[in-house]
Amino acid sequence: QLLFREYRKDSGTGPRVGIPRGLLVYDYAPLFIGFLNALDAKVVLTSQTNNAIMEQATELGYTDSCFPMKLLHGHAAMLKDADYIFYPCVIRLGEKDGDENQKYSCPLVQASPFIIRNVLDLNERLLIPIIDFSRGDDDVIKNLTDVARKMGFSGREGKEAALAGIKSQRRFEADQAALGKELLEQLHRSDQLGVVLLARSYMSQDAGANLGIAEKLAQLGVVPIPLDFLPLESVNAKDYSDRPYWYYENKYIAGATITASDPQLYGLWLTNFGCGPNSFVIHIVEDIMGSKPLGQLEIDEHAAEAGIVTRLEAFVDTIEGFARSAGKHEAPRKEDIYRKAFPPVIDTTKTFIIPRMAPHIELVGALLEGSGFRAVVLPEANEQNLLYADKVTSGVECLPYRVTLGDFLRFYYENGTDMKNIEAVMAGAYGPCRFGKYALEQIKILKDVGIDLPIRTTVSNNAYRDTEISPRFARLAWKGCVAIDSLQRSLWRTRPYEKRPGSADELFDEYLGRIVGRVRKKEEFDDVLRQANSDFKSLIDPELPRRPLVGINGEIFLRSNRFSNQDLVRECEKAGLEVVVSSMGEWMKYIFYRHVEDAVRDRKFLKALISYMIKRVWEHDEHTVIKRFSELVDVREPSTEEILRWTSQWLSPKCGSEAVLSIGSGIEWMENPKFAGVISVMPHGCMPGGIVAAMSEKFSALYRKPWINLTYDGFVESNNLTKINNFAEVLRFCSQAI
Repeated sequence: QLLFREYRKDSGTGPRVGIPRGLLVYDYAPLFIGFLNALDAKVVLTSQTNNAIMEQATELGYTDSCFPMKLLHGHAAMLKDADYIFYPCVIRLGEKDGDENQKYSCPLVQASPFIIRNVLDLNERLLIPIIDFSRGDDDVIKNLTDVARKMGFSGREGKEAALAGIKSQRRFEADQAALGKELLEQLHRSDQLGVVLLARSYMSQDAGANLGIAEKLAQLGVVPIPLDFLPLESVNAKDYSDRPYWYYENKYIAGATITASDPQLYGLWLTNFGCGPNSFVIHIVEDIMGSKPLGQLEIDEHAAEAGIVTRLEAFVDTIEGFARSAGKHEAPRKEDIYRKAFPPVIDTTKTFIIPRMAPHIELVGALLEGSGFRAVVLPEANEQNLLYADKVTSGVECLPYRVTLGDFLRFYYENGTDMKNIEAVMAGAYGPCRFGKYALEQIKILKDVGIDLPIRTTVSNNAYRDTEISPRFARLAWKGCVAIDSLQRSLWRTRPYEKRPGSADELFDEYLGRIVGRVRKKEEFDDVLRQANSDFKSLIDPELPRRPLVGINGEIFLRSNRFSNQDLVRECEKAGLEVVVSSMGEWMKYIFYRHVEDAVRDRKFLKALISYMIKRVWEHDEHTVIKRFSELVDVREPSTEEILRWTSQWLSPKCGSEAVLSIGSGIEWMENPKFAGVISVMPHGCMPGGIVAAMSEKFSALYRKPWINLTYDGFVESNNLTKINNFAEVLRFCSQAI
């Protein structure tokens, strides 16, 4: 009632503007409704989730999307009669607390308006202001004003309406805090137990989606308490993690801390199948709760009311028994909970182990060795990686996390090495994907099983410039990265047509070793590349016809790691295809692009200038290296700017996940007559991959080329092989028809 109190059905004389009651509407309804009311729009708010909405959600939503994402489809589908549908893209949900605490919404939530626009053909009817609350009220006002103009209002009217919406939101937040304080005071004056719903607002407050959990808890004699009713601002999430970069992660950590310390409060973790952030955050919440009971429920479209009731009854019995027990709950020590990765300051007395994601990782080892450190690039992953990792993980974490954790466990168990002088090196990030959590949780798991392995990370948010590698050496490594990208493209161009099987792989390995050897010695390698083009070209049988060319993109670790993607490139070649895989350099260039963009946005102009100059030098080096391969590799890789231009037709480039690259590169391939189709790959539950998969069906129909999505979870199965072979058969049939 408090959240939607400003909604007045059938009021307003302006355009009919629909608001789908899903996702962040449960956080920002006062802002959205207050803004539209001030414009005198006729606001149409969908009902709580019901059977009709659920049916539409199941029919329209991407199969592997989380339940709340599917529900947004269902709610939006109910607004067919609205002149406009208002649903913002919200990047950050609060003010940043340093680079490490970005307050991000999850990638799927960021992309959600663009997904429903694509799937439901909403086009210009869907109004999507890009809101980043870390930029302050002025930025919010500007973006809302732009939306008001699209509806025909003046800039002044839009600005006044935006201010009215912000006031409504602040009033709601103050009233909510007061109501929460009053409820907790009442609880403490009684002998009742309170159950804090550790859930996102769009699950805890939508009774139609959560099967009326709050009402059921009340019927069982406990007091249900929304997470936002707690004084969350009293807890600093950075006391528990060095990078709590999701907004709701901050809330969960604060809520769990308050709940664990209050003898009358207990937590109920309410989540959804496939929730990416929750698959990592649950571990720190469990650690904070310690021995205190924590209920856990997973809700989706298949949840049955009877099963929910049974589990709630068991949970209430458990907490009542715990409350009656004589023993006092002792909170775990903060130092036993705290998640922290080690900075990339490297000790020359240590040996550094590095997971082998792709051939490029040999460069990282060479960089370290060339700088005077001892480095070991680990062997390629195999089934043992997952055998070790799956014993100590929950099964909901993403595949690259499990594979790299398995690398460290395998090194320990199979080498019997004294780990005293061993450290690991991993890349990292400050969100919004789960990747930034890898090192933190791996350190914790390894410690829990008795392995003390420091993992040093650098982060993409600062373009990996915290590594203390000299600019000259970093430039040489970049040229090495581009050279290996070009060698891989030469390999993929050659291998399907080689005269002698295996000759292309042998030549690739030879050139890889020579380049890595030069980088290790800090020497240039231009002379090494002079013959590469002609050497690869000489391996091709000119009598063999050219195969259909397919682009492979997607999650960077998965597309690059042969074990994780079950040797996808070779399987495509076996099926009669030639492939191009998005390069490692594509990601590096994007990181530098964002680094410059962020510096300009934050008005750090000296930093922006330095980054821009480095970017230009690296672009020159890239061009110099690629030119060596131009006769053989006849497909040009687009620049970051070009990729993002392709992306911007479908998804805002401000949604800063790998999805912006996969969509842009995929569209470029669909537009390019040299390409016959696209394959996008993702680990099971990957949020950026889910964005691409949800939108790609429309791309296939638009361009009349197949675009398939392959999901990998580490189990050897035939489904993806069947998809690849069917895909290849379709391409062969189409080429024959032409």
